Amino acid sequence: MSSNVITESGMDFAADNTFHIEKSQFYTRLRDGVRSVEFVRVLNDKLMFVEAKTSFANPHNPDKNNYVKFQSAVEEICEKFIHTLNMYSSVEVGTAEEPFPDSFIPPSKVSLVFVLVVKNHENEWCTPIHEKLVKSLPTYLKKIWRPKVYVINHETAKKLNLIAS
Repeated sequence: MSSNVITESGMDFAADNTFHIEKSQFYTRLRDGVRSVEFVRVLNDKLMFVEAKTSFANPHNPDKNNYVKFQSAVEEICEKFIHTLNMYSSVEVGTAEEPFPDSFIPPSKVSLVFVLVVKNHENEWCTPIHEKLVKSLPTYLKKIWRPKVYVINHETAKKLNLIAS
């Protein structure tokens, strides 16, 4: 596999200008109580925090157990986005002991994007997950960082050049 590919949840993501934060020594040292998305990637004018999943609870399933799983999964993803933003910022301002990899060039001005990619996910399930994620992010974070949030499947990720062809 090329060094410009990150394989997560059975998907090969393009990894140019990427900080594979989940595999970094910085995150490895912090693991207890801290969560991380797979990687941070600069793509054009976007700083993307990418989380990949092989599955996600169906938001249309009315079963109580499914609803609990759905709520828990949304909370976990929000926590990963927030923790990773904090870790990234720590490296960026120099308070972390580890610098960015040499192959990663931090952007000077971009829009912040949180991306959840769910492999083989139904398109119609993406919207309610997106809505719940946006609603679940803390108000302060939305006011300060103004992140865009995308919930997509692997096919859409291919079209957006997130997944390597």
